[in-house]
Amino acid sequence: MNLVLAFFSGVAVSVVGAVVGSILTRRRERRRLVEDRGFEIYMKLMELNSSYFWFSSAELNGEAVSSEVRKEAHDLAWQIADMLRSADEVEYLDEILEVTLGPSFQSASERYHAMGNLLERLGRRVNPRYANKIREISNANVAILSSGGKSNAPGATGFLAK
Repeated sequence: MNLVLAFFSGVAVSVVGAVVGSILTRRRERRRLVEDRGFEIYMKLMELNSSYFWFSSAELNGEAVSSEVRKEAHDLAWQIADMLRSADEVEYLDEILEVTLGPSFQSASERYHAMGNLLERLGRRVNPRYANKIREISNANVAILSSGGKSNAPGATGFLAK
């Protein structure tokens, strides 16, 4: 009798351990997917923000945005929306969708600043050191561009050295 009880206790403990292990593994994998997806979304948002700078500049100068820039921004916004669809738990999901697709912004400049604020908060969560340094570089590049200067930085030559 004790042998049978010991056998079934061993089986029960093994089954419970396997189930708990499986649940924890799935949770960890899901959390990792959300973290990875969050980082990808952050990077796409940074790219969209760089592209959207031209919307804000064009609006300020009373000019039209080129069709290439419009297409790039449109494509990036929908890529971000698709990524969010696959990882519903991403932090700031509602705000990301609103800033990329929502109609609530009165101007391109307002949307650009909202996107920058969102990136600031996301950056602190995703990669704080990178977020601080890229903000510093971005501010310096904008200052150079607005003063009519040029940059020889490889990442800046695409739009500052023209």
